[in-house]
Amino acid sequence: MNSQHTGYIIGAYPCAPSFHYKNENDEASFWRKLADSTDIRGLEQPCLEELHPFGDDWLLNHIPGDWEIVVTAIMGTMQQRASQPGFGLASADETQRQACLNWYRHLYQKINRINDSAAKKRVIALEIHAAPLATASVEHSTAAFNASLDELTRWDWSCDLVLEHCDAMNGVQPGKGFLPLENVLDTVRGRNIRVALNWARSVIERRDTEEPLRHLQQVLSQHKLAGLMFSGTTESGPYGEWGDLHAPFAPFPGSEAGCHESLMTVEQARKWLHAVPDNNLSFLGIKLLEINASADVSHRVAILHDGIRALNLAKT
Repeated sequence: MNSQHTGYIIGAYPCAPSFHYKNENDEASFWRKLADSTDIRGLEQPCLEELHPFGDDWLLNHIPGDWEIVVTAIMGTMQQRASQPGFGLASADETQRQACLNWYRHLYQKINRINDSAAKKRVIALEIHAAPLATASVEHSTAAFNASLDELTRWDWSCDLVLEHCDAMNGVQPGKGFLPLENVLDTVRGRNIRVALNWARSVIERRDTEEPLRHLQQVLSQHKLAGLMFSGTTESGPYGEWGDLHAPFAPFPGSEAGCHESLMTVEQARKWLHAVPDNNLSFLGIKLLEINASADVSHRVAILHDGIRALNLAKT
C-alpha cells in the first residue's frame, strides 16, 4: 500500500503538554522536538474557539511552514454534547441541529481565513461527524444528517470535507453512538464527501478487532475512502475498558513507549493497510494519547515516534 503523499498526519494534541494544562515552555519544547521528526506530513488538530489552547497563531508559528492540517470537529462536538446532548449534524432535535450548523460556520470561516492567508493551502480537510440525538431512530437521524449536508455542501469550502466514522448507535455498547456506517455511506453517495476511518473507533463498535477491516471493505466498495487514522483501545488498564482514549501501539521491537494492554499491534495495522489499493488515501496517520499527566516532554514525543515506526513497519 502506498499513499499519494509522503509522511503521516499526526494527531499529536493528546500527547501535548497543553492537553494536561502544562505551561507554555513545555508546550513549545514539545512542538520543537516534534518538528525535528521525520515522516510527518502534518497534523490532525481539533478546533474549539481556536486550533490550539494558546491560539491559532501560536500553533502556526510553532510548527513547520510546510506542515498540512486536517481539522477534526470531534472534540468540539463532544464538548457541546456534554451540556447539550442533542447537539450534532445528525440530530433530530432541529434547534440543536441548527446550533451545530452555526458552530460549523465558525469552522468554515476559520479554515478559509487560514487558507486565504497562507502561501499554500494549510488546512487540507475537515473531519465532520454524524452525531445523532441519542433517543432518535436511525431513520430520523439519517434524514437530519442529509439536511445538514445539504446545507454544508452549499458553502464555498477551501478544504475537503471528510466524514469520520465513529462507533455506531446500533453497536454492542455505544460509546459515541453515531450513525451506522451504511447510513453514512448512503448520505455521502453522490456528494463530494469521502470517509475516514479510525481503527479504535471501528473496533469499539463491535468490540472486535476484525471490525476495522469490515468497515474498510464497506467504504472501498463505495469508492469513498479518504483516510485512515490509527488510535488504539484496550480491554483494561490505564486506558480503560473499550474506551476511545487513543491508546498507543502495543510494544514491538524497537518501540520505546508502548502500551502493553493495547489491542493495536503492528500486525493489526499491517492487515488494515495491506487491504488498501495503491494510492487510495488522501491522508494516513496516528492519533495517540499520553495518559500520564505528569509525563515529561520526551516520553510524550516518544509515543508519537513509536506510532510512526509502527506504521513504517506495517507497510512492509
